[in-house]
Amino acid sequence: MYVGKNMPRVDAYDKVTGRTKYTDDFCDKEAYVARIVHATIAHGKVAAIDTSEAEKIPGVIKICTCFDVTEKHYFPTAGHPWCTEPSHQDVADRLVLTDEVRFYGDDIAAVIAEDDVSAAQAIRKIKVEYEEYPFVLDVQEAMKDGAPQIHKEYPNNILKHTQRYQGNYEEAIKEEGLIKVEGWYDTPVVQHCHIENFICTAKMENGRLTVVSSTQIPHIVRRGIGQALGMDWGKIRVIKPYIGGGFGNKQDILYEPLCAWLCLQVGGHLVKLDVPREETFYCNRTRHAIRSHIISWVRKDGTFAARKLEAFSDQGAYASHGHSIAAKGANCFHQLYPCENVEVDAYTVFTNKAVAGAMRGYGIPQAMWAVES
Repeated sequence: MYVGKNMPRVDAYDKVTGRTKYTDDFCDKEAYVARIVHATIAHGKVAAIDTSEAEKIPGVIKICTCFDVTEKHYFPTAGHPWCTEPSHQDVADRLVLTDEVRFYGDDIAAVIAEDDVSAAQAIRKIKVEYEEYPFVLDVQEAMKDGAPQIHKEYPNNILKHTQRYQGNYEEAIKEEGLIKVEGWYDTPVVQHCHIENFICTAKMENGRLTVVSSTQIPHIVRRGIGQALGMDWGKIRVIKPYIGGGFGNKQDILYEPLCAWLCLQVGGHLVKLDVPREETFYCNRTRHAIRSHIISWVRKDGTFAARKLEAFSDQGAYASHGHSIAAKGANCFHQLYPCENVEVDAYTVFTNKAVAGAMRGYGIPQAMWAVES
């Protein structure tokens, strides 16, 4: 019925005329403004936070620090459906604020103020003392014995390692006349740079917490807020308006739990947390930087006799979408150019860097760039 016909999008006219409402359009002027104090070291522990000067700034309502998080409810951030089987659940390794710093940009405190100017001034007045630890920024260095340990539950900082064997690689490379092609290939960190930065609001209404967020995963955000606050999910409502781009960054629980927690610290008053562009580069999510080592044994007619891939995915400081990225790319390694004898080892490794999460292609661009190279 519709094939061959131009069908107007139902949201097209409102978007091009500017009538479409996004998260900030739903926020009342009475909202308090929240800004985050980020760690300025790569690895360590917060020893003390002095807020005395910041509290003197006119317009500052409240300053919350990691030491105010007395009930530590860890929660995962990945935008995956929740599984009742614990071994299949995403890694719960985040707190709304933390005193254990794992990357430059970790969230250690927050300011709630009447306006942006007051919040920004207060952030600059907060003084933080750290106990600094050694850090590691290279994915393969992080795997070595003696490297700084980022999460004690994961020896050698390896979040996960999977293997995929097909055919018989060792036998296949004995074929006469093969040409060996070997190389290392790196893809870099990329940030999504959607037009609308991450933004959310939270307020209490009749005993129920209402969160409006620029998110791709409203139902998962609702669960994450409940986990982070130790709160009944039935008392939480998440509203997702139109979003000004996401591309996977907003397929992660970003700051909705923190915004909700801050709202509760000021008696349920409306709080808005709007992330500046600069902060999106180090405190939202990035595409995984993946280092690939490929050995190909090629026949003179151009076909492959055997291929081997080692992939090292730089996860950054927290698990987020984790090994699913490297595993997805590794599973597609052999598909573009057929080969019957394949060996694949994929590692996802923690480093003291910004957290990597979902981004368009979900591991395939990194893998295919290496394959094509």
